[in-house]
Amino acid sequence: MLCRWIQWGVGALVLSIHAWAAEAAGTPTPGYSLWYDRPAQAWTEALPLGNGRMGAMVFGGVERERFQLNEDTLTSGEPPSDLRTVSVRRDLDHVRGLIREGRNADADTYVTRNWLGRSQPCYQPLGDLWLDLGPGEPATGYRRWLDLATATSGVAYRRGSAGFVREAFISAVDQALIVRLTTDQQAALRFKVSFSSVHPTANVVASPEALVMKGQLPGFVGRRELKVVEQWGEQHKYPENFFPDGTRRPHAAQVLYGEDAGGKGMWFEARLAVETDGRVRVEGDSLSIEGANRAVIRMTAASSYAGFDKSPSRAGVDPSERTRRELTAALWRSVDELRSRHLREYRSYFDRMDLVLAGDPAKEALSTDVRLAGFREKDDPALVALLFRYGRYLLVSGSRPGTQPLNLQGIWNDQVIPPWASSYTVNINAEMNYWPAEGANLAETAEPFFRLMREASVTGAIAAREMYGHRGWVVHHNTSLWRDAFPVDGQARAAFWNMAAGWMVSHLWEHWLHGGDRAFLELQAYPLMKGAAEFAADWLKEAADGSLVTPVSTSPENAFVAPDGRAAAVTEGTTMDLAIIRELFTRTIEAAEWLGRDPELRTELRAKLERLAPYRIGARGQLQEWQQDYVEREPQHRHVSHLYGLHPGNQITAESAPALFRAAERTLELRGDEATGWSMGWKINLWARLLDGDHAYRIVRNLFTPAGAGAAMSGGGLYPNLFDAHPPFQIDGNFGYASGVLEMLVQSHAGVLQLLPALPKAWPSGKVRGLRARGGFEVDLEWDQGRLTAAVIRSSLGGICRLRTPESVKVEGALDVRAAAGANPNPFFRMVAAGTPRIAPGGALPLRELAPVVTVDCVTRAGGALRVVPLRLP
Repeated sequence: MLCRWIQWGVGALVLSIHAWAAEAAGTPTPGYSLWYDRPAQAWTEALPLGNGRMGAMVFGGVERERFQLNEDTLTSGEPPSDLRTVSVRRDLDHVRGLIREGRNADADTYVTRNWLGRSQPCYQPLGDLWLDLGPGEPATGYRRWLDLATATSGVAYRRGSAGFVREAFISAVDQALIVRLTTDQQAALRFKVSFSSVHPTANVVASPEALVMKGQLPGFVGRRELKVVEQWGEQHKYPENFFPDGTRRPHAAQVLYGEDAGGKGMWFEARLAVETDGRVRVEGDSLSIEGANRAVIRMTAASSYAGFDKSPSRAGVDPSERTRRELTAALWRSVDELRSRHLREYRSYFDRMDLVLAGDPAKEALSTDVRLAGFREKDDPALVALLFRYGRYLLVSGSRPGTQPLNLQGIWNDQVIPPWASSYTVNINAEMNYWPAEGANLAETAEPFFRLMREASVTGAIAAREMYGHRGWVVHHNTSLWRDAFPVDGQARAAFWNMAAGWMVSHLWEHWLHGGDRAFLELQAYPLMKGAAEFAADWLKEAADGSLVTPVSTSPENAFVAPDGRAAAVTEGTTMDLAIIRELFTRTIEAAEWLGRDPELRTELRAKLERLAPYRIGARGQLQEWQQDYVEREPQHRHVSHLYGLHPGNQITAESAPALFRAAERTLELRGDEATGWSMGWKINLWARLLDGDHAYRIVRNLFTPAGAGAAMSGGGLYPNLFDAHPPFQIDGNFGYASGVLEMLVQSHAGVLQLLPALPKAWPSGKVRGLRARGGFEVDLEWDQGRLTAAVIRSSLGGICRLRTPESVKVEGALDVRAAAGANPNPFFRMVAAGTPRIAPGGALPLRELAPVVTVDCVTRAGGALRVVPLRLP
């Protein structure tokens, strides 16, 4: 029997009924909430709210409540972020010579000294909103929560005979943080509202009408030793990366404000008003509320950011104009209307999809931190589903059309000098943030990432031309709000990696495959794909064996032992580089054919694609990370970049490339299961793509390891608020996990739409609704005792749905159903050919036997639906 979700279609009525009932009761939605029985003591215990642009971490204090605030454009520095003159083309032959002589460590040093740039701009906190509630009797019956179904946080407790409830949300439609406070005892509500900021430039002014905080961000955050360089008619302060003798300078950092930074730095403002039935009076730089039964705080925030290429201090917008306008608009609406508008808009995203995994209902009576602590002792499938919902919540709350894309910490950061600058690390982390966007039915949330690519292609074209003398556009391993394209400072093993554009544009192609929007392909995707392909085509050089390789190459952040025994990272033709180029050229050719564009470029890319150096399988049966079968400096390194062709790419599958499929599996076996948080997220996806659900779930169980607030930078897991712990906090692991769960349930990368390809034994029963697949298909499915019981597949584009199931099924609603044969004729299911690998002696391993499957071709019509039920003997 089909589950009720499938009967009801896409309306998500079950979730809506639960949510509205919870609202009426003033309690969080069962099964959709994180909850705790004490206030947050550390930032990684606080609960995140966001509307894509504004973020807040809610601590839930009894005597003092804290809302740590962010606004998505707040970033140190100004454009141009880096105009350092670097000439790769001048030095290229010298560095290639070092590589060919086996002096890879010397090549590392040369690249680090001569090809890297300046310190990274840092994403900045705005400040804090404080509610001083005063001392009193101890709180009883305390509970705080984050309701994923409504995107609201709450706190409830009693102090003596008085009960207090606080609710908060950040509305995307009204662009305001709303905090509602109530008490059930007459006139018992009293508190003081204030702002503070970590930025010493901040100034707070209070009046009965509003509380306003204004300030300026640092104009520079970076290394202590600075030099002044005149470029493009302006003076810029740059870090001296080396002493004259070539030794590295210490990594101490300096934060420069105001005149010390030449007057540069973005301006910001937060503005709030209090509506209450009590008394409001000004106390210095704060507002005091007394004798109230209820109060509502409305807060808006803005910056002077005017664009990635405009100075926010000299050509910026006035943040006051926006905060006034949006606060005035919010004051015209009642809190109930604001909440209703917020829920309607938020649910238009969140309610499209859901996952339920059958678990122990008694677990709901345990707080989230207790459930996390007990996970390794006893599986908690419902908590697995909750973390998946949390990933979707964070994606909706942190990234909306028109906002900035999610950075390393999403939009939530409380530090002036955050880990890795809380910027966009585009050698894996920024891309991982958006892995679940298409499959989790949140495609619009990727728009900010697409816009980042468009803007970075402008600065990237300058870097490609000035640094390399090449066509197209290039971005290295990190970028920021200012869309930096040159390398940052640091070491070659991380900072010199120039394949980011090729990886990023794969997200454009995935958007096309899932939605089939030809206008998007023509106007947005193809121009960026073309530019990335042109740069890569110019960058390729002939290797000693006549194949084409990237001439100076690193495998992100990893190192090997070179022939002379020294550790090094710089070589030629790393596996990841070539996997990205193989995919990029194939898809750019295909896009050009769809659009009837650029026949000469197609010819060029085909010719170079044929000469691209092949994958290599090493003597241990592993997929080589480098052209030579080097010994890894760190055999369990967190990055698994050479497996790009397995995931997120589709070059390596069991059918199309069985030898590489087995080599990829061997690679993961050698790397091991322990890893940092985000790396575990990637490994879940990889094991799912290897069709090993139980091993994927082994990584899931590892991820559900509690990480303390002061966790050391090794061994990942989850913080009490379920943020991913690298450690420290990086949000990409939350999204990598969500993507991995999708891959375990449905896959569509390998030329087929496969149901339950990697279902672990730990999830015997469950159901999913609204999961999107390539080819314009949307899937609802249900399983019990580890076996498919029902599915509905809706088609928005029509065409062939090549369906793969664990057993024979009956398909209703198709125009025709026939046994699958040959390549899938649906163009949205085309794959990237991996080619024939070179296998070292002893490197060929026996293939693992896979579970039997049944594959049929179903002819669909746009707007139609397939109903799938198993055929089983009684």
